[in-house]
Parts: sequence; C-alpha cells; structure tokens
Amino acid sequence: MNAWWTALAPRERRILVLGGVALVLILAWIAVWEPLVQGRSALRSDVARLSAEAVWMEQTSDEVRRRARLEQRSPALPSGGSSVLTLIEVSANAAGLRSALTRVQPEGEGARLILESVSFDALMGWLAELEQRQGLQVSQLALEATEATGQVSARLLLERH
Repeated sequence: MNAWWTALAPRERRILVLGGVALVLILAWIAVWEPLVQGRSALRSDVARLSAEAVWMEQTSDEVRRRARLEQRSPALPSGGSSVLTLIEVSANAAGLRSALTRVQPEGEGARLILESVSFDALMGWLAELEQRQGLQVSQLALEATEATGQVSARLLLERH
C-alpha cells in the first residue's frame, strides 16, 4: 500500500486526502451531529408538552383543593338508608334551592319535584351533586324558560340508581 501511495502524483495524494477528510466529516455529521440535533429537538418538544401538562395539573390541583374546601364546609347530607324525600329536602336547602322547591311528592323509589323560577346553573349543579354524592338519578326532566334570564321552572322525577 505504501508503494501505491508513493507512486501517486502529489496532486492525486491531495485529492485522496481531501476526499478522506470530507468522508470523515460526512460520516461524523451523519453518525454524531444529526442524532444529537434530532435528540435535542425531541427533548424540546417533550419539555414543551410536559410544561403544558404541568400548567394543567396546577390548574386542576387548584380546582381539587377548592372543591375539597367546599366539601369540608358543606353540611353532612343524610345518605345510605335515608329516605329520598329527606335527601332532597336537606340537599336543596344546602344548595340554596329550598325556596324554589314548590312540591315534593313521593313516587315509587323516588320523588317527583316541581321547582319554580330557579337558576338553571344552580339546578344542574344540584342535580349533579345528587347523582354523584347521593346516588339519585334524574329519570324525567321537563324545563320551561321563565321571563327572567337564566331562570327556569322544572318538573322532574328523581330515583335511586
């Protein structure tokens, strides 16, 4: 090999040396530099995604803490073997809907209710709480809009799950 190298003209030796250097640089680029750049890009996108998740978790944890404080402050509602009528009366009072509750009538394993001029949002929140915490489910619901914005009159049937 040494004889072959010495037999080459100086110009050919420079071309081969420069070609070898170029080949080493290209291989270094492909084997080392490009994976590092791609890894860095992937890490940046992971950091952005994880940062967004951390922000969401912070917001959610604040909401969880707020709800935990509200549950600690709210009076204990009867549950388990208590009658549906008692559950409805106590929870409506705790939710501030007692004045809107004009009729509570037992029906089977549940109760038929009539509420007049109640805030739609408050009503939906109360019904959600009855379902989640007390095991009551709305099986029939009829709503009528009133003249006041955001207020409805409701007729509904609540039953145990």
